[in-house]
Amino acid sequence: MIPKKIHYCWYGHGTYNAVLKKCLTSWTELLPDYEIKKWDESNTPFDRLPFLKLLYKQKKWSFISDFMRLYAVYTEGGIYLDTDIEVIKKFDDLLKNKAFIGFQTDLSDLKTPVNAAVLGATKENPFVLDCIKETEKKQRLQFNAMGGPPIVSKVLLSYGLNMYKVQEINGVKVFPTEYFYPLPWKTSFNEAPKYITENSYCIHWWQESWTSKKHDLKYYADSIKRKAEKLPILVKSRIKYFFNKESFYLFDSL
Repeated sequence: MIPKKIHYCWYGHGTYNAVLKKCLTSWTELLPDYEIKKWDESNTPFDRLPFLKLLYKQKKWSFISDFMRLYAVYTEGGIYLDTDIEVIKKFDDLLKNKAFIGFQTDLSDLKTPVNAAVLGATKENPFVLDCIKETEKKQRLQFNAMGGPPIVSKVLLSYGLNMYKVQEINGVKVFPTEYFYPLPWKTSFNEAPKYITENSYCIHWWQESWTSKKHDLKYYADSIKRKAEKLPILVKSRIKYFFNKESFYLFDSL
């Protein structure tokens, strides 16, 4: 059984806007018997995971969350939610699964058909572990450290995911968009009611609080600086991965 525990991440000491406040309130109102745990600067193992420490220095909050959501669910079990997820239906009947996740599009998008804004699993779940290792590998070996949808999609596709329907694959229950992501990306809030069905557990409001809205000269200069900062770690990590893949993952030593 998946424990009644909600995990979320919040880095950078920012404030919640009205939409996020509404979402967090929905968790306590619909799930009053669930423990809610916040992951932030105070309980993240930065000292043992230097690639996360660099991401924090670079203010890449979402990339830290990409790793820590998996860390939280793997080490403790429970359900991870992005802060822009509004719960509209109790999760109790999902807890019998070993793991669950949802499509954000159909399989016409083979790069990111599945999202990780809602992710539930038992403690030490093997699917979550596979996602952790893929995320750590990407964040240490590539300049683009984005995890989340590309990672969970890659892992599930490697398991043989090839149908857009409710299904269980390698112990992971995968649900169509109407369950967790009924509102299509960039759709007006006012249109939400027409997309919600009796199967919808929540609404993803697609706030993208992690994105930069301004791509000016400073943005590109900062991007070059971040790559220069990461280069020594990247080179060292690639050498280690090339010669000894078995001992590469820092997560294994936590």
